[in-house]
Amino acid sequence: MSDLKVDYWTLEDSEATLRRLKGEFDDIEGRRDDSSMIWGHDSVRDAMHEFASNMDYNRRKLSEEIQTVGEKMAGTLEAFRAADAELAASFDEAR
Repeated sequence: MSDLKVDYWTLEDSEATLRRLKGEFDDIEGRRDDSSMIWGHDSVRDAMHEFASNMDYNRRKLSEEIQTVGEKMAGTLEAFRAADAELAASFDEAR
């Protein structure tokens, strides 16, 4: 029988990373027009704007998926913490 080892730090860090990624994804759309001046030529600028606009749908879908994974990560942390607390309480009761 093998022991289950849970690395809370890694789970917490992963959850925080997912939260930051979601924030970045959500903020990208608001910054889309910020870079329009760096493209110079109108046709390049228009092509980049069209590309960014087309990515809006995919970016929203990715943001939703990141949020879903983050919620699952939070649920995993909660479940392991509850299991640890229950196991610790059972040891205390056994004494």
